[in-house]
Amino acid sequence: MVASNTIRLSALNTKELESLKKKIEKEIKKRRSKTQEEGLKKIKLIAAEYGLSATELKNLSVVRARKVKPKTVKKRGPVAPKYRDPSNSSNTWTGRGRKPKWVEVFLSSGGRLDQITI
Repeated sequence: MVASNTIRLSALNTKELESLKKKIEKEIKKRRSKTQEEGLKKIKLIAAEYGLSATELKNLSVVRARKVKPKTVKKRGPVAPKYRDPSNSSNTWTGRGRKPKWVEVFLSSGGRLDQITI
């Protein structure tokens, strides 16, 4: 619903805008609180209609929360190097993840991975 009297925000100075912002935030907070109170009243009426206690409702939400298990990330174990840099034997790569720069340089110069396999 749009109010019939509109506010020209561009005509307000910073202090007036801050004051208006505070009033708006206060009104939003008040309306949310009222909405939540109404919601709680409805929930209590429905619970009473079905003979449910507050404890039963609380337990219901706890049971549902327990059923949802978060996905666990499986961590891979260490892997032996699979490739070795022909120009510097201390540079190795397992073949997992991004290619190291030395592998990219080797491949861009016409090399193949099977040439540097350990």
